[in-house]
Amino acid sequence: MVRISPDVGRNRILIELAGKPTPDMHAHAERDLRDALSRLRAPVDVLSDIRELQCMDEGLVESFRKIGEQLGAFGVRRVVRVVGKSAQAAVHMERLSRQLKHHGAHLAFSMQEAEQVFSK
Repeated sequence: MVRISPDVGRNRILIELAGKPTPDMHAHAERDLRDALSRLRAPVDVLSDIRELQCMDEGLVESFRKIGEQLGAFGVRRVVRVVGKSAQAAVHMERLSRQLKHHGAHLAFSMQEAEQVFSK
C-alpha cells in the first residue's frame, strides 16, 4: 500500500507505505502527491510512516526518489519517519534520504514520538 495525503490544518504531507508496494501503486502516489501539494503551502512538513513496510523492490527506489525530488522542489521544512520495528525499510529509506540532500529525516518509533518531534 502506498498512500499520500495532505493534512491541511498542519500543513503536512502524510506518506504511508505498507506491505510490498508495486510499480502500479507509484503512479497513483505521484498523482496523490500533486493533489496534496496543491492544497498546501510551502514549505511543508512530511510525516512518513513505514512501520508496516515489509520490503521495497529496488526498481521502486527510483520511483520514490522522484517523489522526494518533487517534495524538495516544492519546499520541505521537516521530515519525520516513523519506522517502528521495520529496520530494513528504515535503512532503505534513510539511504534514499541521504541521496536527496534536502531530505534528512528524524526517526521516530511511534506516531506519538513523531508528533513530539514536530512540536519542538
